[in-house]
Amino acid sequence: MVLTYRVTRVRYRGMSPWTGVITLAAIFLANNNWKRYLAWKGGQVRLAVLRHVSRMLSCRTPKLGLHLFLCEACGTVKVVPHSCKSTFCASCGKVRTDRWCKELLSDMLDVPYRHLVFTIPWELRLLIQDNRDVLFDVLFRAAADAIQGLTGAKVALEGRKSQKWLEARNPSKQFLPGILIVLHTFGSDLKWNPHLHVIVTAGGLSHDGKRWVPAPKRYLVPAPLLGTEWKLKVIRGIREAHKAKPLYRRRLRSDRRRRIDIDKLLGHIRKKRWHILIGPSLKSAEKAVRYACRYTKRPVIAEGRIVRFQDGYVTFRFKDYHKGGAQSFKKLPVLVFMDRLLQHLPEKNFRQVRHYGIFSNAKRTEALGLARRLLAQRKKRRPVPETWEQRRKAAGNRKPLSCPQCGHPMELWCELYGKPRYIASLLGISSDEIIPPDTLLTREDVQAVAA
Repeated sequence: MVLTYRVTRVRYRGMSPWTGVITLAAIFLANNNWKRYLAWKGGQVRLAVLRHVSRMLSCRTPKLGLHLFLCEACGTVKVVPHSCKSTFCASCGKVRTDRWCKELLSDMLDVPYRHLVFTIPWELRLLIQDNRDVLFDVLFRAAADAIQGLTGAKVALEGRKSQKWLEARNPSKQFLPGILIVLHTFGSDLKWNPHLHVIVTAGGLSHDGKRWVPAPKRYLVPAPLLGTEWKLKVIRGIREAHKAKPLYRRRLRSDRRRRIDIDKLLGHIRKKRWHILIGPSLKSAEKAVRYACRYTKRPVIAEGRIVRFQDGYVTFRFKDYHKGGAQSFKKLPVLVFMDRLLQHLPEKNFRQVRHYGIFSNAKRTEALGLARRLLAQRKKRRPVPETWEQRRKAAGNRKPLSCPQCGHPMELWCELYGKPRYIASLLGISSDEIIPPDTLLTREDVQAVAA
């Protein structure tokens, strides 16, 4: 039996022997950190967290199975382990993110865009975290309605100044835009900081559907009015959600203090100014889409940003925007670091990316087709998902399915699922160890174990 690497030390040293990068899986498994974290939280862990972490820790281990490729010329067998496909796995998440971004960009129109960032006051952050199943929907709907209301897309406005501004605007300049909204719940230092990245077409369809109306070159809509509309619509949405089902601060143990005074809270944040960043006009949506969607299907921190894992502490680098975006370092106890990561995992089937206006699912087929005809654009072909072999070639391995011993092409021999003990004995490792890349066996080894 020929094995290229062994990975027993990875789980304790925290660094991959193949890439030299400190991995999240190694941090979670070293010194039983994952079990210690569960005990630290007292069992109060969301099901989505348990599901994602369990899948991530099983990635490329005998638990998930593998493919065996055989060279008929010399009998060499190549082992290709199965991945977990979890959004919390750095390697699997990157593949899913790249594939999804390509599919999304193929549906976008070739028009100028605006990149907006909607933020909320700090007083609302923990309330949203404890009631994320309700209040995330409020944020999405409020941002979409605020934009569509000010562009004249027949959505009711909250502020009097906004209503007067829209009434004074020429109806021929009103339009229905295409809106893509991406939810981020984190800052660069991994703290809980929910905000929305919004990518909007700088123009849209006229009300009669006969013209494409371009937005003014200098602005999409007035920023002060948009900030006011965003604030008022979020406040209204929170009030209605609280009326339908009382909102709580679940972290407060005392029953007397769990219920919040929603009127006092909303009255306080209503007096504050809510900040909205409206970026410059973009010729293409590609850069903004790739930035906004970078962490929707993978962990909120790239493993390359983790610089040290030692003595129960994790040190990582981040951009400190309080210092003009300068690079800074933060050192956290390992359990606190894990908690900061896991708080950002979405619930099962939660949509972190949503479409509105002419991009909405209800209007996409008809409205996008009409917009393309008015703009004289053709529908783009959706990219075909890359296979494992194509991804390996793109990573620099020119012949991933050629026999490393004799150079002959290798064919799929068999697939193994649900047999972790058999696979572990075949490879000479335990069932929870990572299968080393480019592991090679012989046909006789496989047949001997099978017998």
